[in-house]
Amino acid sequence: MIIHLYALCWNEERMLPYFFKHYDKIVDKYYIFDNNSTDNSYTILKSHPNVITNKIDLRGDSMVEAAKDQYNLIWKQSRGIADWVIVCNVDEHFYHPDFRNYLEECTANDITLIMPIAYEMISEVFPSNDKLLCETIRHGAREKKMDKPEIFNPTEIQEINFIPGRHYAYPIGNVRMPESREVLLLHYKYLGLDYVNKRHLELKTRIRETDFAHGYGYQYFMSEQARREKFLKLKNEAAKVV
Repeated sequence: MIIHLYALCWNEERMLPYFFKHYDKIVDKYYIFDNNSTDNSYTILKSHPNVITNKIDLRGDSMVEAAKDQYNLIWKQSRGIADWVIVCNVDEHFYHPDFRNYLEECTANDITLIMPIAYEMISEVFPSNDKLLCETIRHGAREKKMDKPEIFNPTEIQEINFIPGRHYAYPIGNVRMPESREVLLLHYKYLGLDYVNKRHLELKTRIRETDFAHGYGYQYFMSEQARREKFLKLKNEAAKVV
C-alpha cells in the first residue's frame, strides 16, 4: 500500500519536526509546496529524504481561494500510483492506533474516502520535547467544522472540490465512506496562548482584499483578549481524546 501526503507550507519551522515525527510511520512520500517561507521551513523540507518540495507563489487577491485551488489540484499526480492521499495542513495530525492497517481494511472493503472526527487540541505551552504530540498533548475540544474529508483514494475520486478553508468538499467519483468513523483529526493550533497570538499575527499579514471581504481568516483579526477567551473556552471544554 502506498500513501502520499500533500501540504502547503508557510513559516512552519516550529511544527514541521512534529509533523514528520507523526507521519513518517504512515506516509511513503510527501509532496510539500513551500509558499515563500521566510523562516527555516524550506531547509527542513529539503533535508527530509522522503519529501519532494517545490516553491509555490500563491497569486491573486485571495490567499484562501488560491490555497484551495492548489489543494484541489496537487494530489492528482498520485492518481494510479498511490492507494491513498492525505491532503492537509502542517498542524493537522490524523490519528488511528493502527493507521496503515486501517486503510488497508478500507481498501479491501472498497472504501474510498475518510471523514474524520476532529478536535482542537490544547496545551498550556508549546511543546519543548521531541515526542509525538499525540503522546504528550492528549486533551482537546470537539470541533465539528474541522471534520475535513482529507483522506481519499486518488484514483477513485475524480475531483475532491474543497471549498475555501477545506472544511467541506463536494467529491465526484466513486465516493464510498465507512459506516463508522474511526480516524481522528487532531488540530494542533492552540499550543499555548503565546504561540496562538504569534501565529495569528503572522497569518494576519497573509490576508488579502477578497479574503477580508468574504470573512476568510477572520480569526486572525481577533483581539488578544478575544483570543484569550477562545483559548480558555476550549480549555474548559477539553477532554482526553487520545
